[in-house]
Amino acid sequence: MADDVRKIATGAQPPSAPPAVAGTKPARVESRAERARRAAYRSRFALLYVVLAVVAGGALGALVVLVSRGSPAPAAAWSSWQPTGTSDQRVAQIASKTAGKYDLPSGNQLVTITAGPPSVTGPDGTSFRVNAIAVRPDTSRGQADASDINAVNAAGTVMYQLCGLGTSCSIAEGKATVARGALLRREALELALYTFKYVKATDSVLVLLPPRPDGKAAAAVFLERSDVSPELARPLSDTLSAPLTPGIGEISAAEVRVLERITRPRLYTYGYVQGQNGSPIMVLTPVLGS
Repeated sequence: MADDVRKIATGAQPPSAPPAVAGTKPARVESRAERARRAAYRSRFALLYVVLAVVAGGALGALVVLVSRGSPAPAAAWSSWQPTGTSDQRVAQIASKTAGKYDLPSGNQLVTITAGPPSVTGPDGTSFRVNAIAVRPDTSRGQADASDINAVNAAGTVMYQLCGLGTSCSIAEGKATVARGALLRREALELALYTFKYVKATDSVLVLLPPRPDGKAAAAVFLERSDVSPELARPLSDTLSAPLTPGIGEISAAEVRVLERITRPRLYTYGYVQGQNGSPIMVLTPVLGS
């Protein structure tokens, strides 16, 4: 300890730092350019983080808006009821459902309905499949020539026959009137719309209306899919708007206009001719001025 005191008193210097160990490199002095480059990298990363934060914030905001709005409202159903099963099952269900909705003033069912491919029954009761339908044009206004016949392949046609309980499927109760004819055409339109909507392979619908008791004036409504494409694109209640099926003389003015627009120009008398291969061809002739 005395030696230490003497060293301090005489101003002796403390031992210097130990010499550098051999093999070590001196600290590298960073240049100004490198410092600037590192600062630029930091700025770029900072900007990238800001952009990512903005994107994430926008996505979160959009998610909040979607959640607050909820799921979009489902499209309105075309009808409150629809058939199920195969095409034949659907056609049968449409016929049964529609027939049960239309009544006579007595409360009895207006008509029964049978459905299937177009066919004709011969004198001996044999049924023959109709392979083609020849639709004659309306020449009453001079806008078509009698030779402009529209030949329709009946393979894509569904035929409904409306049959009353009288002679030759005529309606036994009451008299044939304009009002009753309008109700039958409404029933035919409803059959066609359901069929086009729910039986996808259907190209045309033929509805045979009940004849008069004397067997004359057998008429039919014939519609192709394109004839009612606007009606198929909106709910059925927009076309047939009555909440309950009307009776004879009870159709609203709005529905009468629909029936006149769609079914009146497509009301025909019908008959059959034999084709070259022996199969029957149905011939539809416009009912003019009816």
